[in-house]
Amino acid sequence: MNMVLPELPAYLDSMGGKEYKGAIIGLFTLTACISRPYSGRLADTIGRIPVILIGTLIAVITNTLYIVVPSVLGFLILRLIHGLTVGFNSTGATAYISDIVPSEKRGEAMGFFGLMNNVGAGLAPLLGSFMTKTFGINSMFLTASVLASGSAFVFWKVDETLKNKQPFKLKLLNLDKEDLAEKRVWLPAIIMFLMVFAFGTVLTVGFDLADKLKAPNKGTILMIMTLSSIFIRVIAGKFSDRFGRRTAMLFGLLTLTTGLIIMANAKDLTHLYIGTCIVGMGNGMNNPTIFAWVADWGNPKNKGRAISTLFISLEIGVGIGSFISAEIYNNKFSNIPLAFYMAAILSFSAVVILLSTWKYRPKLLLG
Repeated sequence: MNMVLPELPAYLDSMGGKEYKGAIIGLFTLTACISRPYSGRLADTIGRIPVILIGTLIAVITNTLYIVVPSVLGFLILRLIHGLTVGFNSTGATAYISDIVPSEKRGEAMGFFGLMNNVGAGLAPLLGSFMTKTFGINSMFLTASVLASGSAFVFWKVDETLKNKQPFKLKLLNLDKEDLAEKRVWLPAIIMFLMVFAFGTVLTVGFDLADKLKAPNKGTILMIMTLSSIFIRVIAGKFSDRFGRRTAMLFGLLTLTTGLIIMANAKDLTHLYIGTCIVGMGNGMNNPTIFAWVADWGNPKNKGRAISTLFISLEIGVGIGSFISAEIYNNKFSNIPLAFYMAAILSFSAVVILLSTWKYRPKLLLG
């Protein structure tokens, strides 16, 4: 998923779709968001592993089809379909992790899980850019398909953790109102939306900013953000296990806001890389903490639903962040700071909400 991201804007430009850059992330996250209630329900009924395998299979197919659909419309349709990958895979995988880890270790476990995600996300953009420059963009898409196949093979060998799983039936896709979101986790969901708006901004305008500032490889900013996140994830997860989810989130949100402000004022690569590093640290503090927080508050019987609710907020935040930042940017370099300032304002507003709801707890589950 991540190895193709830095090259997609230029690929879309080559097809004459320069004005649709915001759709690269926006359409992907739209479909991921729409699929979440379905993936959450299926994860709670047919099992975690089948849901993961659906996501990986879609990744194999879409990455291959990018090669044979060289038109703007075809590209945009594939971005919509590709979003199902993360819509299913991450919901099933996160539910699986929460099944096998005790509650007092959830923050640490989510930190390790996120660390491995970030290792892949950090190395992938560099690999994608290298493959494109050396062998052409089609080789990059084929490599992404092969890696997705490897992921499917790993999960094929993993034992299912859901007890009393059901066989798949079409009626399972008929969602009830309560399947759309888990009400118990409304507060973490709001915080998630506000903090990941920044990620949509970085993915949409950050690569162009790096290119404008003469970065040797525009994928470097994603690598820096990922590596800085890796170094702090496990520590942050343990911190949240010991001192509480909201205390860890407070530090993370303030760090994220600071990094965005530095990126907004970057006039050279040094300041851009420093800001990107700090943004990565903020993400590294926030992500394992908020997933552990949702696992703490969610109904154990509807764990997939609670996780899908958080991911819905993530996709909406990234998607809206992508679209709004693209509109603010409008392919004018002078507008880029405004996009980052907008993300910083929303990140700080999450701090305000967190502090104003500090004593709130959902009602205890009985039975």
